[in-house]
Amino acid sequence: MASLKKCCNLAANSLLESVIALTIISVCLYFAVMIFASVYTPRTSAKFYSTQNKVNELFYLSQLKSDSIANESEDENLLIEEEPINENLKKISIQYKDSTQFKFEKSFYVQSNP
Repeated sequence: MASLKKCCNLAANSLLESVIALTIISVCLYFAVMIFASVYTPRTSAKFYSTQNKVNELFYLSQLKSDSIANESEDENLLIEEEPINENLKKISIQYKDSTQFKFEKSFYVQSNP
């Protein structure tokens, strides 16, 4: 045992351990930053979901009462387009720009009775 200590007694041993420890910490920190960056994107922000809910609300209002969104259609940030696909199906596209000028577009397919 004593001869093993003499053989492995290197002066740079603590320096090598420090470099390895810093490397491991750096790799862990890199993965933590990458996970943080992928989780906090504009698509996960509260503003995105608020805009998406506003578009869904406008679609359902247009289906319930078309006159209820008459004052909304004058808004330059809102564009509602209806496109017939065939005799029983139509596509309703709603484009809405929020206060940050983020343009959100969603399409709805509605079956119409002949």
